Amino acid sequence: MASRFENCIEALLNQNIICEVSNSDSFSYLDTPENEESVNNFFHRIGRKVARTRDRKGFYCVFNSIEDKTKRNAVEKHFEYIIINLEGLIDWLRLVRNVDHESKPIEAGMRIKESELLAAIEESSSLKLQLENIAHKFKRAQNATETKTKLRSILQYLVDEKYLTSIGGSGAVYTATAKWSLIYDQLEFIKIYEGIESESDGNEEQVELF
Repeated sequence: MASRFENCIEALLNQNIICEVSNSDSFSYLDTPENEESVNNFFHRIGRKVARTRDRKGFYCVFNSIEDKTKRNAVEKHFEYIIINLEGLIDWLRLVRNVDHESKPIEAGMRIKESELLAAIEESSSLKLQLENIAHKFKRAQNATETKTKLRSILQYLVDEKYLTSIGGSGAVYTATAKWSLIYDQLEFIKIYEGIESESDGNEEQVELF
């Protein structure tokens, strides 16, 4: 049976975000400074380290340096993937915030109920249009005519991409993970450093981000 240390290493190397929602045991382990140091000591030997989202709700793995061409290419490829999907994610954030009575942004631990989203979307032509645009950007259920089918397909996409976890496997209620925290950090990075080449002075911030 793998130890908690081994579970953390494996999850981080697989580019997972460790948080209380996605992996409560590993999060609890890493949230102890001496355990985080142990993991970092291991990662240091392979040119990596543990990073934490600004809201401290998630841990993830980054390169210590991207001077190596292979590592830089990996970072750039990851960044390109983010950019491709970012518009759809931002539109989803807007849709959920428009539905929420308090206009709360999505954050780790937030509950999202399919029934509440569906009821609000079916009563609003603008929200229906938003949902259709998101489905198109995520390339999910684009030919479906029912709002419920489009919504469920998008929710499943977000589960597959580990932005949400399904509670009890019912597919009716979801919990947001700290991957949203990382998205907010990445948005801030893009806002500040958009257009700066990887060879510029922004290298260190880019390393921290990825």
